[in-house]
Amino acid sequence: MKFSCKRINYLLIGLILSPLPVYAEMSYESPVTFKASQILPDDLLKGPNHQVDETVVNDGFLNIYTIKSRFGDVQATSTAKLRKYVHEISAVARMKEIQGSDEFAKGMTDKAGDVLEGGKALITDPVNTVSSTVSGVGKLFSRAKENIAGGSRSDAEGNRLASLLGYEKAKRDIGYKFGVDVYSHNKILQDELGNLSGASGTGTLVMSGLLMAIPGGAGVAVSVTGGNELMANVMRDNAPADLRKLNREKLSAMGVTQDVADIFIANGIYTPQEQTFLVAALDNMTNTANRSEFIKFATLTDNADIAFFRQRQAQMYETYNRTVEPIESFVTIGDISTGRTRSGKIVFNVPLDHLVWSRNMAAAASIITQKVNQMEGVTGRELWNTGSVSPHAKESLEKMGWTVHEHAETKLPLQ
Repeated sequence: MKFSCKRINYLLIGLILSPLPVYAEMSYESPVTFKASQILPDDLLKGPNHQVDETVVNDGFLNIYTIKSRFGDVQATSTAKLRKYVHEISAVARMKEIQGSDEFAKGMTDKAGDVLEGGKALITDPVNTVSSTVSGVGKLFSRAKENIAGGSRSDAEGNRLASLLGYEKAKRDIGYKFGVDVYSHNKILQDELGNLSGASGTGTLVMSGLLMAIPGGAGVAVSVTGGNELMANVMRDNAPADLRKLNREKLSAMGVTQDVADIFIANGIYTPQEQTFLVAALDNMTNTANRSEFIKFATLTDNADIAFFRQRQAQMYETYNRTVEPIESFVTIGDISTGRTRSGKIVFNVPLDHLVWSRNMAAAASIITQKVNQMEGVTGRELWNTGSVSPHAKESLEKMGWTVHEHAETKLPLQ
């Protein structure tokens, strides 16, 4: 399996590599391969609906898993995404179970006609139908840049016709009931959500209502995407255009300039949920200065794996700020943004699975250390990683003066 240098460099926080300082460790490690059965808890390794392939490749930063399920196979880049996808596959199994119920069949019969009539009207009289669809909805006039005719769109969003027909709203309702991310890159989940909410399912738009009536219905599941019930409500009740408007308002309140906000919001690599969770994390850091620096840094994202990485990184900083020590300010080091605490520590939070001392990692660490050495009043430097760090990498970082915290997710649980 090959991994591009571009992707690795982004995972190193976008640094432009330069010659190593003389004190840098000059022996390097190669990426490693793990056995899933040796690194995963039993519930992640296998379940009634899935099995993780035994071979797990680590590219020096993240683990790459292959999930085999009775609905198909899917690749998960990172342990965090593995947890997310396993949860989503279980939700798909529950969705299919509900589709086989008598209540679901009856709902399709009762409502199919209404849905077809609505679709027919849009096709035969599109101008009047669209006008009546949007007329009188005040919030459409307040989201000028994100309105139905144009504006930014994420690559993960459905098409505009589906939004007008109500399928996207139905998908959000279904996602809320099952506690899943409707913008997930998990094809297994997306195919099932499409079947339930799309035109081919007609009467399946009643799915969300049927859930409440079916004994043992899914209810609001605990999501593994880093959200809580409040955020789940936000994702259910707001279309992507509305989320972009809310995010713009929060960014403006943080002091992010309109130009920077425009670039960040227009970055379609982020799903609406990733963008919203990232902004929400920074919004919670009300006493932290220069949050715009993190947003500037986040605009550089051009890969779906990195977008998820950035979201979780922002959440790590928010949790650190709330539970460990207040982060006084985000500071720029080269092309990256990191935190500086009130006591003067430089804190670098990364949601990685297993960090090895590769040539690229050594270069990045050396450059960051060099920049930190030039700062005034620094009292310490810390690296917090959600996963593990190889003994060689840890020793090398400690020689540079870094305190390394492994398995940080146990200390910094992401909301």
